[in-house]
Amino acid sequence: PEASDRDKVRRMVRRMASRLKIPATAEAFAAADREQLLRAQAEVGRFSSPVLGGPGFGLVVDGDVLPRDPLEALVGGDAAPGVDLMMGWTRDEYRLWLVPGGLVERVDRLGAVALAGARARCHCGNEVVRGYRAARPDAGTAEIVGQLVTDHLLRIPMHRLADTRPGSTYVYEFAWPSNRPGLGACHALELGFVFDSGDGPDARRLAGEGAPQELADAMHGAWVRFAESGDPGWEAWDAAHPVRVFGDGVPHTAYGPLDAEYDLWKADVTGPPRGARPRRPVRR
Repeated sequence: PEASDRDKVRRMVRRMASRLKIPATAEAFAAADREQLLRAQAEVGRFSSPVLGGPGFGLVVDGDVLPRDPLEALVGGDAAPGVDLMMGWTRDEYRLWLVPGGLVERVDRLGAVALAGARARCHCGNEVVRGYRAARPDAGTAEIVGQLVTDHLLRIPMHRLADTRPGSTYVYEFAWPSNRPGLGACHALELGFVFDSGDGPDARRLAGEGAPQELADAMHGAWVRFAESGDPGWEAWDAAHPVRVFGDGVPHTAYGPLDAEYDLWKADVTGPPRGARPRRPVRR
C-alpha cells in the first residue's frame, strides 16, 4: 500500500474530469452520475496495468485523510505495531494482465526494449535483470518482465515489511495453476479458495472447472484459524523466512524462496526496493 505520486494522480483527475466534462474538483466529482463515473474510470484506465504501467488510481498523502505513506508507516513500525498480519502473493501475478489480451507474445517480441522499460519502471540496474535471467534460463521476456515488476511492486516490499515490522507476520504463496490456458497462478486466483467460493462465477472465470476442493479447504481453514486465534497453522516470519505454499498436493512450508531475488535488489545501487528510503542513483 504505497502512496501514488501526486503529479501522476493529478493527471488522472484531469483526464477523468475531461471525460466527464466537469471541473476537476471534489465537489464536481461528488455530484457526478455514478454510472457515468464508472464508465469514465474504465475508459481512462483501459490500457493501464500494474505490470505495464499507464494511468491508474491510488492513495495520495494529503496530510489529512492520509497523513503519511502507508508502506513507510508499516515498515517503520508506526502503524499497527501490535497487530498480527497474514499476507502473500500468487506465483504468476502478472499473467492476469498479460495473458487475456495476448500481451505475452507482444512483450516477447519486444525483447530488449521491454526489458529496458521494466528497468526504468522498477528503477533497477542490469545486474538485477541478469540475475532474473540466470534464475529462469528458459523464460521468455514477458515472464522476466512480469516477475521483475511483480517483485518490485509486491513481493520485495512484503519481504521487507515482514523483516521489519514488530508484530507476528505469516507469509504465503499461492502456486496452483489455473485450468484456464496460460493463466498459471495469476493475480486474484486464490480468492475463490480463500473464501471457499469455487462454485461462484467469478471464481470459475479464473480457475476454470474442476478446481480442487481440498485446496480450498486448506486455504479457507488457514484464514479462519488466523481470524479466530491469530495462528494460521505455520511458523511466523523469522530469520528463516518461512513461506506457506498452497499449490498442487499438500500445503508445505518453503524457507527463503525469495531470498535470492531480495539479495539482488538489496545489492542494486540504481534504486531502492519499494518502500525503502531513496538512495542517490548511480549511472550505468
